[in-house]
Amino acid sequence: MDTFEQWLNMSWEKNAKERKLINHEKRQTCICPACPSFNRYAREHDELLYCIAGKSMLCISEDKGCTCRNCPVTQELGLLYHDFCLKGGEAAQRYEHEVH
Repeated sequence: MDTFEQWLNMSWEKNAKERKLINHEKRQTCICPACPSFNRYAREHDELLYCIAGKSMLCISEDKGCTCRNCPVTQELGLLYHDFCLKGGEAAQRYEHEVH
């Protein structure tokens, strides 16, 4: 079991306000709002942490660039994939790649 799978198995409260900060001690914060693909609609709906929560629900539909690989959350959790806002969270992408 890798770091992401271990983290996923932990029980965390998953509301938008608590998802803003993944690791309080290391201050690893979500950088989704700095991504070129993030837009005002995603901001208005408090969408964050697509890597965990899954793809955007109707707010993001165009890839204008991806910053996932530079995100401290990606590095901290050892995430393998990217473009989470359009392709789905890490768990969904891992499952998809296992099936194919």
